[in-house]
Amino acid sequence: MGPRRAITSCMLLCFASVALQATYSVAQDASTQCVTLHSDNGTIPGTDQSANPYEITVQAEAQDGGLETATTYKVGQRIIVSIELKQLNFSMSFSDVIIQARESGSTAPIGSFNVTGSRFVHLDCLNNPEGTVRLTQDGRTSSVKSTIHWRTMSPLPSIHFIANVLSTSGVSWALGSNRIDLDTSLPTVVCPTDITVPAGPSSNGSNVFWETPTCPSPNDTSELAECDHVNGSSVDTLEHAEVSCECATAEGVSRKCSFYISVIDITPPVIRNCPEDIQVNAPADTSFVEVTWPDIIADDNSGATPSSNNTFPDGSFFTIGNESATSWFWDASGNVAICSFAVTVIDITPPVIVNCPSDIDVNAPADSNTAEVSWPRVTAIDNSGAIPTTNSTSLSGSSFSIGEELVTIAFWDASENVASCTFTVNVSDISPPVIVNCPRDTHVNALSDNNTAMVTWSDVIAEDNSGTTPTTTSNVVSGSLFDIGETTVTISSWDASGNTATCTFTIEVVDITPPVIMNCPEDINVNATADNNTILVTWPEIITEDNGGRPPSVSSTLVSGSYFTIGGETVTITSEDVSGNTETCMFMVTVYDIHPPVIRDCPTDINVVAPDDSDTLAVTWDDASADDNSGQVPHLTRSSNSGDWFVIGRETVTTTFTDDSGNSARCVFNVAVADVTPPVIANCPMNIHVNVSDDKDNVGVIWPDIQVKDNSGTALLVNSSSSSGTVFTIGEETVTITASDRSGNVGRCAFKVVVHDAEPPVIKNCPEDIHRYAPEVSSSVRVTWPDILADDNSGVAPYTNSTSPSGSLFAIGEERVVITSWDASGNQRICSFDVEIIDIHPPVIRDCPTDITVVAPDDSDTLAVTWDDISADDNSDQVPQQTSSSNSGDWFVIGRETVTNTFTDDSGNSASCVFNVTVIDIHPPVIRDCPTDINVVAPDDSYTLAVTWDDVSADDNSGQVPHLTRSSNSGDWFVIGRETVTTTFTDDSGNSASCVFNVAVADVTPPVIVNCPMNIHVNVSDDKDNVGVIWPDIQVKDNSGTALLVNRSSSSGTVFSIGEETVTITASDRSGNVGRCAFKVVVHDAEPPVIKNCPEDIHRYAPEVSSSVRVTWPDILADDNSGVAPYTNSTSPSGSLFAIGEETVVITSWDASGNQRNCSFDVEIIDIHPPVIRDCPTDINVVAPDDSDTLAVTWDDVSADDNSGQVPHLTRSSNSGDWFVIGRETVTTTFTDDSGNSASCVFNVAVADVTPPVIANCPMNIHVNVFDDKDNVGVIWPDIQVKDNSGTALLVNSSSSSGTVFPIGEETVTITASDRSENVGMCDFKVVVHDAEPPVIKNCPEDIRQYAPEVSSSVRVTWPDILADDNSGVAPYTNSTSPSGSLFAIGEERVVITSWDASGNQRICSFDVEITDIHPPVIRNCPTDITVVAPDDSDTLAVTWDDVSADDNSDQVPRQTSSSKSGDGFVIGRETVTNTFTDDSGNSASCVFNVTVIDVTKPTVLDCPLDVIVSTCGSDARVSWTIPTSLDNSKVTPTVASSAIPDSYFTLGSHTVLYQFIDGSGNEASCMFTVQVDLDHDCQSIPLAVIVACAVTLLIAGIIIIVCVMCIWRKRTSDKAWRERQLPWVSRGINVPHPSENTPPQNVAIPLVDTSYKRIDDWGAGFVNLAYAESEAYQETGFQDAKHTSLPHETEDEHGYASIGEYQEKCQALPEQATGNAKNTNRAAESRIVVGNETSQKGNEYFIYHV
Repeated sequence: MGPRRAITSCMLLCFASVALQATYSVAQDASTQCVTLHSDNGTIPGTDQSANPYEITVQAEAQDGGLETATTYKVGQRIIVSIELKQLNFSMSFSDVIIQARESGSTAPIGSFNVTGSRFVHLDCLNNPEGTVRLTQDGRTSSVKSTIHWRTMSPLPSIHFIANVLSTSGVSWALGSNRIDLDTSLPTVVCPTDITVPAGPSSNGSNVFWETPTCPSPNDTSELAECDHVNGSSVDTLEHAEVSCECATAEGVSRKCSFYISVIDITPPVIRNCPEDIQVNAPADTSFVEVTWPDIIADDNSGATPSSNNTFPDGSFFTIGNESATSWFWDASGNVAICSFAVTVIDITPPVIVNCPSDIDVNAPADSNTAEVSWPRVTAIDNSGAIPTTNSTSLSGSSFSIGEELVTIAFWDASENVASCTFTVNVSDISPPVIVNCPRDTHVNALSDNNTAMVTWSDVIAEDNSGTTPTTTSNVVSGSLFDIGETTVTISSWDASGNTATCTFTIEVVDITPPVIMNCPEDINVNATADNNTILVTWPEIITEDNGGRPPSVSSTLVSGSYFTIGGETVTITSEDVSGNTETCMFMVTVYDIHPPVIRDCPTDINVVAPDDSDTLAVTWDDASADDNSGQVPHLTRSSNSGDWFVIGRETVTTTFTDDSGNSARCVFNVAVADVTPPVIANCPMNIHVNVSDDKDNVGVIWPDIQVKDNSGTALLVNSSSSSGTVFTIGEETVTITASDRSGNVGRCAFKVVVHDAEPPVIKNCPEDIHRYAPEVSSSVRVTWPDILADDNSGVAPYTNSTSPSGSLFAIGEERVVITSWDASGNQRICSFDVEIIDIHPPVIRDCPTDITVVAPDDSDTLAVTWDDISADDNSDQVPQQTSSSNSGDWFVIGRETVTNTFTDDSGNSASCVFNVTVIDIHPPVIRDCPTDINVVAPDDSYTLAVTWDDVSADDNSGQVPHLTRSSNSGDWFVIGRETVTTTFTDDSGNSASCVFNVAVADVTPPVIVNCPMNIHVNVSDDKDNVGVIWPDIQVKDNSGTALLVNRSSSSGTVFSIGEETVTITASDRSGNVGRCAFKVVVHDAEPPVIKNCPEDIHRYAPEVSSSVRVTWPDILADDNSGVAPYTNSTSPSGSLFAIGEETVVITSWDASGNQRNCSFDVEIIDIHPPVIRDCPTDINVVAPDDSDTLAVTWDDVSADDNSGQVPHLTRSSNSGDWFVIGRETVTTTFTDDSGNSASCVFNVAVADVTPPVIANCPMNIHVNVFDDKDNVGVIWPDIQVKDNSGTALLVNSSSSSGTVFPIGEETVTITASDRSENVGMCDFKVVVHDAEPPVIKNCPEDIRQYAPEVSSSVRVTWPDILADDNSGVAPYTNSTSPSGSLFAIGEERVVITSWDASGNQRICSFDVEITDIHPPVIRNCPTDITVVAPDDSDTLAVTWDDVSADDNSDQVPRQTSSSKSGDGFVIGRETVTNTFTDDSGNSASCVFNVTVIDVTKPTVLDCPLDVIVSTCGSDARVSWTIPTSLDNSKVTPTVASSAIPDSYFTLGSHTVLYQFIDGSGNEASCMFTVQVDLDHDCQSIPLAVIVACAVTLLIAGIIIIVCVMCIWRKRTSDKAWRERQLPWVSRGINVPHPSENTPPQNVAIPLVDTSYKRIDDWGAGFVNLAYAESEAYQETGFQDAKHTSLPHETEDEHGYASIGEYQEKCQALPEQATGNAKNTNRAAESRIVVGNETSQKGNEYFIYHV
C-alpha cells in the first residue's frame, strides 16, 4: 500500500471582497504518522514525540498584503479541517464560498469546494473531483461548521488553500476554531439505492434485479462485492427485504454497504355484476317508492375478499327524481374499484286546482285605458307533496286594457304534469276625450295692403284614455283669412265609445299699418342776410296715402312760408289714419350766418421798462369791442388781458371775436418789456483764510456755489478768475466774479483767498511702549531709548521737550512719557509712550499645613478644626495681601472642604497654600414606624387600588434630614398581586437604612363579556343548506387588566346548518374568576326556486282580417334547493289569445318557505298591413305676388281607413291654407296605424316667381391709387346686397370681383343677379386706377466723410451716377442740390437728390458730405518762462509778455483761451500760463510757459519784548511777557519758534529767549531778549503757623490734583486714538450713550494673554446688570468654537480693578477653548466681554475700556 497523504484546508471567511489565504506547510517524516494537530499548539498525550512533527501555518492575509494572523499547528495521524464561522450580523445573508487547494508554487488547483448550508458537511474530494460545495446561512444559526476529508495517493506537498468570499451581501463573519486531522480510512463500498417494483396483475409477488457493487481497492480479494440475497430472486408483495454486500482485503479488513428491495400491489379489485340504470313510476298518492336490485360482488388478485361500502343498500326508498347509487370495493393495498348506477322515480299525476275564479267586469278610470283587476289567489295540490309550479296569462292585480281579455292559470308539477283554469276580464270606457292643446286667444295684425289676415294654429291634439286617437272637427280651419275684428273658433273631439269634448278660442285681427307720406321734403339750407338774423323759407304741399282707403289727417310743427332764425330747426310732419296709426316725416331747415363781427378800438403796440426787482410788469390798455349782424354779443377770447403781467421781452397780444356761427375777427398788437437792471451776486464770499498741512505749500480752496439773482429770471453768463477748488499757494490772491444777463447788463464781485502755514512738526521715531522686568532685588529699572528726531515742513529743526529723559529710573508700575515738538509757528506735535516695569516674582509661603482628617461626633455634623498660622514673604519687602477661604478654629461640616490661603503682592503675583479638611460621618440614619404587610381587595371595576400607610421617618446624627427613596409612596395605586415596598434613608455620607413590607391586592371579580351577541338569524342562499356565521370579536373586560383565557363552544365563522344552535363563551382571569355568555344562531332558508326554462320573447304576425293570435310555449319547469317542487303561476297561460301589440307574460315560482322567483317574457303580435287612403289631391300650380315669396294654397282634406278598425294617426307636411314659398314643394299626408304601418298621399304645390331681383347697393365709380412699386392694385367694394321676392339664394355674377387687381386706367364692372326662376337684375360702375407710386432711387449714396488737406479748406467729392426706376416702366427725371465732383468746404453739407415720374410722383434721397479738419492751429511767438522778484510791500506783481497768436488751415481765426493774460497780477510762487487755440473742428494747440515770482523780503518782527528782570525768594521764578508777532509781504503769517514760552519757570541767573520768524520762502527774522532772575534779599522768615497752613493747603491741593489726574486719566483713556497710542493693552473701547436710551449690549474685544491688573470703570450700583463673555478662535476661513459664559459685575475689586485670572475663573470656557485651540491649531485666539445695561440711576455718558 503506497504512502498516504492528507490534504488539509482551512477556510477563513471575511467581510465583502477581502480574500483570506491559508498556507499549510507539511514537513514529512517517513518514520511516523502519529502526530496530531491542536488549535492550542499542543499535542495529544500518548503520541510519538520522537518524530519530527508536521507543521501547518495558518495565516489571514488582507488585500493590501498586511499579515493579520499566523498560527502554527502540529499535524497528527488524522487530519480533519474543521472551520467554525461565527456570524456577527444576522440582518443579512451571504451566498457562495469557494475553497481551492493548490500545491505550493502552482497555479492549478488540486481541487475546489463550494461549501453549502448545513451545520456539518462531510465530503470526500475523490467523489467530487470538480469540487462544488456551497455553504449558505442556516437560518439564524450562530455558527456553521464544515468538515472536509481529503485523500490522495501521492506524497504530501505543501498545500496552499484560498477561501474567497464571492458575495456576502453585507454579512460580517469571524474566524472560529480550526482542527486538522488526517483521514487514514479505506474507500467505502457503494451499494445501489433502494429498489421498488410492482407485483403482476394476477400475482402477489415479483422478481427483483440490481447491479452488484464493485470493490474499490486494488488489495480487495474480489472485484465484485458478496451480497446475502441472490440477484433476480422472487420477492412477495408487501415484503421489505434488506440486501447487505461486503468487500474484504487480504489483511482481513472488510467494508460493507446495504440497500432495501420491495414489491408493491397496484391492481384494483374486479366487480362482477354492477346493475344497469333503474326507472319506476311513483304512485298517485305519494312521492316515494321502494327499489330493489341483486347483490353486487367483487374479486381481487390477492385472493382475499375486498372490503366494500355503498350509498344505498338494496330495498331503499327513493323519492321522485333521479339519484345515483354507488358501491366501493378496495383491497389491502388500497386499490379501489367503483360501481355506480342511476335510480329514477317518475311522476305521471297532474296537480289538482282548488279555487278557479269566475268572469270579472270593471270600468276603466278617467285617466287611463287600463284598470287594475284582482282575484283571490288560485292554488293547486300535487301528489308529489311539492307545491306545483304555476303560470298565468295575467296576474291578480295586473292592469287590463279597455275591452275583454281571457285569463288562463296553469299548474304543473316537477314532472311537467299540467292542469289549467280560465275566466274572462271585461274593462269598459266611460270617460270623454281630453283636448290637450286648445289654442289660446290670438291677436294678429292685418296685412299692410289689405284689411284681412291669414291665421294658423297647430293641429289640435286630443287624447283618450282608450289609447286611440279621437275624431276632431273645427268650425273654422287653420290658415283661413280673418277680417279685422273678433271671430270665435270651436273644436269638437269624440272617442270610439261616443264620449265627446269641445274647445273654443277667439281670433282678433288688428290694423297696425300707418299712413305713407309720399313727398317728405329734403333738408333746406339758406344764408341769412348781412343785416338780419331771420329769413322766409317755403316747401311743397305734403301728400299722404293709407291702406284703409280713407285719406289720413296731416299736421306740421311749422308751416311753409315761416320765418327761420340763424341756426338749425327741425320741422315735423305727422299723418294719422282712422285706426290711430301715425307716420312722421322730419326735415331740417338751417339758416347760415357767413358775416364775421366788426372790431372797434384795436390798441397800437405798447413799449414799457421792467422794474429793477422783477422780470414782469403789469401792462394795461383800453379793451377792443366788436358788433355782429346776428344782434348777439360775439364770443371774446384774449391771449392776454389788460392789467396782465408781461415778462421781459416782446409778446403779441391777440383778441378774437367769434359769433355763434363761427365767423371771427382779430385785433393784434405787441407789448415789449425792456430790461436795464444788471444781475446781483447774492453770496459774494468774504475773504477766505485757509491753512496748509500734510507738508505742502499749497491747498485747494472751495467756496459755496455763486448765487446770482437777476430781475430777468433767465439763465446768466457767470465768469470767475478762479473757480472753487482751485489750488492756491501760500499767500493772498484776489478772485473776481462777473455775471451778465441776456440784455447785456453786468454785475461784479471780488474777494481774497489767503493761505496760511498750520502744519505741525513730525516726530520721526516716537518709541513704542517699553516693558522691562524688575530684578528680584530691586523695585526700579533704568530705561533708555534713542534720541528723538523731528522734522518740520518749514525746513527749520523744531524744538523738542520730554517729561522724562532717556536713562531715567522707573519704579515698578507703568509711567507715561510725553515728548513735545513745536515749530516756529507754534504748531505743536506730541508723542507719548508707556514705560512699564513688571514684577513677576510671587511671594514665598511659610508653614503650609498638610491635609487634615477628623471624625464627626455622634451628636453633631460639625467640628472645630485648628492648624498653625500661615505666613509669606515677598521680595518687594511689602507684606503680601492674604486671603483665606477658612481660618484655623473654624467649624467644618461633615464632608471634604478645601482650604486655600492666597498671598498676593501689589503686582498681582500670587502664591497659594492649599490643603483639605475632611470630617467623616460613620453613623447610618435610624428608621421610625416601619409598617407591617398590607392585604387589600381590588375593586370590581379596576385592577388597581390606592393603598395608604403612615409615612416612614428616620433621624440622622448629622442633624440633616436623610435622603429618602421609596419604591412606592403611600396613596400609590397597586395592581392586583403582591408587591414589595422599600423605603431607604441615606445620609450625605452614604450611610443607609431600609424599611421593607409587602402590599398584596386580591382579585375576586370575574371577567365581563361586554359585547355578548344577541341571537343571530341568517339566511342560506346559493343552493346551500348551511352558512358560515360571523359575529364581532368578543370584547372581554376584567378589573385585572391582564390577558384572559377565552373559550368558545363555536367560533365566529363556524358553518351552521339550517336550524337553531346555542353558542356558549366563557372568560377566565388569572385569579380563576370566570364570566359567561350565551346566544343562539338560527339559520333560515332564503333561497328562491330556480325557473329552468323561462321562454324567450315570442313574435307572431296578425292575420289581415283579425287583430289577435293564439300563442303557446313549453310547460314551465322549476327546482328548489329544498328538494320539494315549487309552486308555479303565470299571468297568461300558454295557448291564450294575444291582441296586436306587445304584452309581458310573468311566471312566478315559490317554495314552501315563501321564497319567490319571477320569470318574464314578451309576446308581440305584429300588424304589417297599412291603412287605405281616400281622395288624394292632384298637383297644384299658382303664381307668387311681386312683393312676397309666399302664397296661401288650399285643397280638400285627405282621409284613410285601416284594417284594424282604428282611425289611423294622421301627419301632414303641410295643411290646406298654409303659406308656400316660391318653388315646388311636395305635400305628403301620411296615415299610420298603431303598429307603425303607414300609407301616404303625395302631391306637389308649385309657386311660380316672375319678379327679377333688385341690386340695392350698386357702387358709385371707384378711384384708387397704386403704390409699392406696382402698376396695379386690388380694388375692394362693399358686398353686393341683392333683394328678391323669392327670399332665396341668388346667383350673382360680376365681370370683376371685389378684390380684383386692376391695372392703371379705367375699367367698367358689370354685376348681374339671377334668382332660381331665372329672373335677372343688372348694375354697372367704373373702376379708375391712378399711379401714385413715386420712383425708386436704387443707389442712394451712404454718408461721405473725407479729411481736408493741411493747406486747403475744401475737397472735391464724387459719387456714382444716381440710378432710379419707376413702376410705370418709364425712366424718371433726376436732379441733385450738388452734383458729383463738387467742392465741399470743411464741415457737413446735406446733398438732396430728387427723382419724379411722369405722373408727378416724387422720391427724395439725401446723404451728408462731411469734410473733417484734423490739423490743429499753428502758434506764433510763444513766450519762454518768466522769472520776476516780488516787491517788498506786496505779494503780487503785474507781469507782461508779447501777445500769442495762431493761424489755421480753415482760414478762420481760432478761438483763444488763456489761464492768465499779459499784465495780470501774479502772487509769490510759480504759476503755469497756458494759451490754447482751438479751431471750429475742435483741433487745439497750446502755448505753455511758467511765471515765477520770487520773495526775497524777510518778515518784519513786531513787539519784540525788552529784557526782563525779576526777583524771587526761592530757586526759580515764573516769568511772563507779551509774545512778539510778525508781518510778511506774502500776507501769510510766518512760522514762529521760541526757546521758551510765557509763564515758564526760570532758575536764578540770566537766560536768553529767542523767537524765530520764517516766511514761506525761507526768509528768516528773529527777536532775542534776556530774562534775568535774581534772588530777593528782602525775603523774611515765615511763621510756623503759616508753614503748617501752607502744608495743609498743599496736601489738600495734592489730593485735588490726584483726583483731577485720575479724572483726566479716565477721560483720556475714553479716547480711542489716545488709548491706541498710550494703552497697548486695550484692544478697543466703546462709548455707551445715556442709559435712558435703553441701548442694546455693545461688543468689545478683550485679549486673554495678559494676567496683570487693568482698570475697569466703576459703573455704579445697578448700572451694569447684563454681561457675558465670548471666546472665539479664528482661522483664515472664518471663526469657530464660539462659547458664551455669563460674566458677573462683581469681578472688579473694591478699587475698581479686576484681573484676567478672575475673568478666566468666572468664564470657564474662555481660556481653555479659545487659547487652547489657538495654541493647537495656530489660530489667533480672542475673547470678548459684552457689556450692556437695562436700567441705571446715573446720567451723563459712560466710557468702557476693557482688558
